[in-house]
Amino acid sequence: MTPPRFRIDGSSQLVPEERQGPPALVGRSGSYALMPTGPDLLVFSRVPAEGRTIPAPRVVLAGDAGGFPLSDLIAFLSQSRWSGIVRVRTPGGERSITLREGEVRGASSDDPADRLGEVLIRLGYVERAKIEEVLREQPPSKVGRALVERGYLQAHDLFKCVTHQVSEIFHAIVLCREGSFFLIDQPVDDKTTHNIQLTTQSLLMDSIRKIDEMAHFRKRIPHGRLYVGRKRASDGKLEADEDRVLAMLDGKRTLLELGHAAKLSEFDITKVVFRLLEGGYAVLSEKPLVPVAAPPERASTPASPARPAAAVKQSRVDHREVARVFNLIFREIRDEVARQSMDTEFIASANAALSGQALSSSPVLEGLSLAGDGSLPEQRLIEAFERHRGHLGSEPIASFKQALSDVMFFLLFQAGELLESRADEDLARRVKELLATLETP
Repeated sequence: MTPPRFRIDGSSQLVPEERQGPPALVGRSGSYALMPTGPDLLVFSRVPAEGRTIPAPRVVLAGDAGGFPLSDLIAFLSQSRWSGIVRVRTPGGERSITLREGEVRGASSDDPADRLGEVLIRLGYVERAKIEEVLREQPPSKVGRALVERGYLQAHDLFKCVTHQVSEIFHAIVLCREGSFFLIDQPVDDKTTHNIQLTTQSLLMDSIRKIDEMAHFRKRIPHGRLYVGRKRASDGKLEADEDRVLAMLDGKRTLLELGHAAKLSEFDITKVVFRLLEGGYAVLSEKPLVPVAAPPERASTPASPARPAAAVKQSRVDHREVARVFNLIFREIRDEVARQSMDTEFIASANAALSGQALSSSPVLEGLSLAGDGSLPEQRLIEAFERHRGHLGSEPIASFKQALSDVMFFLLFQAGELLESRADEDLARRVKELLATLETP
């Protein structure tokens, strides 16, 4: 059922968009206090409270996504085996996940990048022309089944892609840091959800890496409403997605608008733009970037691009220094865990994850494992970087740092499960200080 809609007019009056009073407000007369909230949420509380409940579906919890980590909320819902819907509204669109007894059973999104057809194309299972052919005759909700019936897609591959789609929507919800969220107490009907069941704890674990990556990106790209312009043309060293996005940079679209145009999720477009910034291919601005016209007497001189909000700095850190500092960090984490006499199991768990490429798919880590003191074999690590440098994208140092960061975040997460709160916080502070030595001056 569509909820009643209101608008706030120029005199700050709350006016219903329907001519007659919405049925949902029948019996709600009384005095209400307006609670202080974020810009996307209005909360009224009856004074004094009268209690009582209404039948489901109903919102049982609402909040500001910028002030409360949704990963903590979902972890609690999983542990309490809650059933219902978690809905999140952000500037990038509205998404929701369906939980049944704490496990993810489905997801939905109005972001074009999250559509099943786009997922199939991104993963390379179906060409865009075939998706468009099917959509001319079938609604989007039946595109998967139609592709299977026409022999364009195997049934098991469809299941794999639907699972990936749900996972991506889940990650986008966990990653959001603005907008509002709602917990809706609503019976979950198996007929309205995909025939899948994803382990919420496993999804949360996978989200930790993206949360940490996004925090790294946010140091340079604070939010998705910044405009992105081109600083220099491609030089043939970019990856396919980077080249494609660079060609779209005209300075007139925000990062979120760019993501929609490129059919990329907010996380993916942020990652691509971050790499372009690191390589000096792009610039950011609070306002649309408009080329500055050259003076008449110097008309032959190319027009200068608008000055970006912040100058782009390329990393000049040597890869040997990167390996040295991260090994210092790894040893620092291991030493803290060793004080609890749990370092043997800790290192074994980390090496199992490394050998299975659960931490990173980077080739620089292949065949490496942590020694008893927590460090990676430094010379072999340096040689692996030098051997694979040409396959690490436009910014190999950044890729190297990211691969080692993936290992670091896993170790910190594992340590957090073993350490007391104060020791964990002190460890995080020391690690942050060591990381700061790799920052570009």
